[in-house]
Amino acid sequence: MTFVGFAVIFCLGALILWAIYTYNIFREKQSLIDFWWDEAEIHLQFRRDLIPGLLDRARPIMKWEDQRLDRIAGIREEIIQNEIHQETDDLTESIERLENSLSAEFHLLQDAFRQHAEIQVNPELLTVMSELASIEGKAVTACEEYNKLTHHYNSLIKSFPANLVVGMLHFSPKEKRIFGAWQDTAQVT
Repeated sequence: MTFVGFAVIFCLGALILWAIYTYNIFREKQSLIDFWWDEAEIHLQFRRDLIPGLLDRARPIMKWEDQRLDRIAGIREEIIQNEIHQETDDLTESIERLENSLSAEFHLLQDAFRQHAEIQVNPELLTVMSELASIEGKAVTACEEYNKLTHHYNSLIKSFPANLVVGMLHFSPKEKRIFGAWQDTAQVT
């Protein structure tokens, strides 16, 4: 075999190794993106699971917030019903909108809670409210990580020469998602 033959084999080998490396990088990024969205969904589920306890503790104390508590209960129920019947991306978007509405309602309820010192001494309600706030914060953090990784992944997909592998292996861009802290709470009131 001649020098040219070795050079061609070396170049092909290097190209194949580069393609494998690039493929693995994209798979790893996809796994991380999926992990962070799963993490956000887990925290949102925890939040939904705590809402009945919040409602049971808040209703006797926060009678002036009955409408808001009813809206929180209704949104939670609608999310659960949508998840049961989830089959399309439209429902996923609907659930995300509902989660954001639930977040906005919860933030407004927290504001009402902070304004009344007499109810802040109730240890059960205080515990549930702080637990919900903590869970909400974790969900927002997970969504921020998801979006940061999604942005980086989408940028890599468009960059040369990685886009050559992306095209051959059918990697597609991921959608960013908006949750909680970025929503305008005024639209829900």
